[in-house]
Amino acid sequence: MTRLIPPLDLAFLWIDRPETPANVGVIMLFEPAPGSTAASAARQVIRAYRSAHPAPPFDCVPDLVSLGLPHWRAAGDVDLRDHVRHEHLPAPGSLEQLCSHVARLHEEPLPRTRPLFRVHAIDGLESGQLAIYLKSHHASWDGRYALQRVFGNLAPEPGPVQPPFFAAHGNPAPEDGHRASLADMATGVRGLVSQFAGIRELVTRLSAQTRADRERGELRGNRPFAGPHTRFNDPVGPRRSYSCFSLPLEEMRRIARGCGGTLNDVALAVVDAGVERYLAALGERPRQPLVAMCPVSLRESGDMEATTKAATLFVPLATPRAGSERRLQEIVANTRAAKDEFNALSREAALEYAVLAFGLWFASSTLGLGAVTRPVINLVVSNVGAIDGPRYLGKHRLVAAYPVSMLADPAGLNVTVMSLGDQMDFGLIANATAVPDAGELATSCLEAFQGLGRRARRASPAGAASTRARRRSGTRRVSP
Repeated sequence: MTRLIPPLDLAFLWIDRPETPANVGVIMLFEPAPGSTAASAARQVIRAYRSAHPAPPFDCVPDLVSLGLPHWRAAGDVDLRDHVRHEHLPAPGSLEQLCSHVARLHEEPLPRTRPLFRVHAIDGLESGQLAIYLKSHHASWDGRYALQRVFGNLAPEPGPVQPPFFAAHGNPAPEDGHRASLADMATGVRGLVSQFAGIRELVTRLSAQTRADRERGELRGNRPFAGPHTRFNDPVGPRRSYSCFSLPLEEMRRIARGCGGTLNDVALAVVDAGVERYLAALGERPRQPLVAMCPVSLRESGDMEATTKAATLFVPLATPRAGSERRLQEIVANTRAAKDEFNALSREAALEYAVLAFGLWFASSTLGLGAVTRPVINLVVSNVGAIDGPRYLGKHRLVAAYPVSMLADPAGLNVTVMSLGDQMDFGLIANATAVPDAGELATSCLEAFQGLGRRARRASPAGAASTRARRRSGTRRVSP
């Protein structure tokens, strides 16, 4: 396979350094089939995965130094013993131990001399569950593509172990390498022309928006560089802290209906309130609303091209010290304004929004202005989507899926969520220099959700009893 590396994927390769490896992945927890143990299930999965044959893009390596444009080239023989590993947690095997172990694994950069993926089958959990942690490079896929590729390869019913994500074909490799190279080059030139047109449109719209904001005397829509400096904006070091938790979707939907918002608005409010609680406990409560970067997929249904197709919203969150109701109202209004602004852009301009904003941040940082300018964002909050229906790895049932995303300056906190069954699973990864224990931040988010839930129950007294029951089972740190 020879394929040009698109500019956005190239940017992920460029920012990939020992301090900020562009690794993205997921922890999947499976309930072993009756009569099986996590250890035997792990051995079964390892055998099946090591006998698979990698397919694009997981049979390729990035080539940035050969003559010509950066491209993916075939890796040759792939030693799957290096890419697929079996590990055992020491007793007692708590979820906190698993999170700490995965944080260490996620810190390790993927060597570019080999295909950019790795799978770890982990047993020894006190719950008796099997954990599968996998990671790849953000240059290989975005969240929506990863969701389709990873969970699309899990079966809806118990049966044999299906081929792993790295063996499933997306777009096939072209037969004629020369014709493919010429076609890729033409596509690349057309892409550059579209990008320049998008940048021109974006700058024109942003200039008009700035003038309109000044005339109205208020700030609306996307707001990069509008948040305060927090510990999450300290330089990202090489160590990570990670934690995860689940929330009940039924109660989240009830809260969303009560505020006229969406599940994403509720997730943002939970994270915003949890982060504020965490910072307040350290004596660092912010004075202005935080700004969250929220990726938006531009991938159409059925699109399985191995690349990143996402744009970005820069959403101001709630005023500090806002109560639950006001926090929700502000976030709903802010996300709605950001989406309206985003929808007015062409696809090319939408793609360039994040590139332009981070380019400005990089320029200010390079010029030594980082200490006097505001960070482009404070944190990242992303929803990669929902897993439709039950999923099985062989005969082992999937019970939780916690995303493990990447960090890069200037945001040392990334919260990524996905929905499975009747729960939404949250994965929090942080710069360990700023947040030594992400579990404390997860606890703050759970407490914030309880406050939002109390508001929802006051609005709907008839559902109070069932809501309390679901909260007890749905907000446990250990997945059922």
